[in-house]
Amino acid sequence: MSGDSLESLIESVQDWTESRRDSVRASSAQTALVVSCSMSDCEPREPLWPIDAAWNAVGVQTLGNQTRERYEGETVIDGDIAHLRNQYDIAAVLVVGHTRCEVLRDAYDRWVSPPPESPAGVQARLDPLVSLVEDGAEQGLFEESTSLRTRAYRLVEYNVSRQVRFLQQALPPSVTIAGYVHDQDGAYSSFPGKRYLVALDGATEPTEIRPRLPDDPSVQVGSLLN
Repeated sequence: MSGDSLESLIESVQDWTESRRDSVRASSAQTALVVSCSMSDCEPREPLWPIDAAWNAVGVQTLGNQTRERYEGETVIDGDIAHLRNQYDIAAVLVVGHTRCEVLRDAYDRWVSPPPESPAGVQARLDPLVSLVEDGAEQGLFEESTSLRTRAYRLVEYNVSRQVRFLQQALPPSVTIAGYVHDQDGAYSSFPGKRYLVALDGATEPTEIRPRLPDDPSVQVGSLLN
């Protein structure tokens, strides 16, 4: 992905979020924010747990489904999420990644071979993901023999779990924070197209997540990291 393409994408996301802010209206229903990647064109066919049909679900699009940003040298909650918190009484936040995330692949490429220079807007949004790739490598997320495809899949899940962990620290404990991966390629099973719950509040181990869920077979729990 070129720097010009990313810059155009960032501008379009900013335009989308500004229009979203203008259209936001308060609601008496329980509200959940769904943070998805702006490069993903896959909308859930049905609400993801813990959202149900009676809830008010509000979408937030960010590059690489990021929930944080740098502001005056500090890491703070994403501005659109913060804005929506002032509009709604948030009961849950869902972070939804996807296995074909070109933004994360670009961050990986930049970690492997840093470009000589990038537009400031692109660099500001991608630097946190490049740092995340570096952290994942240091944590043993992949080895030299690990295929590029498997590295990409593991980074997608690692990114979701890290974004969930950040929100858990930034939001009140009454807010449920769940992380999903939309498996577009059959990385988690032989049947692509499903969404897997990979993080729930502070838990990432499937054996820790399952006991906290309702008796609902539609909630698929999975992990490529555990």
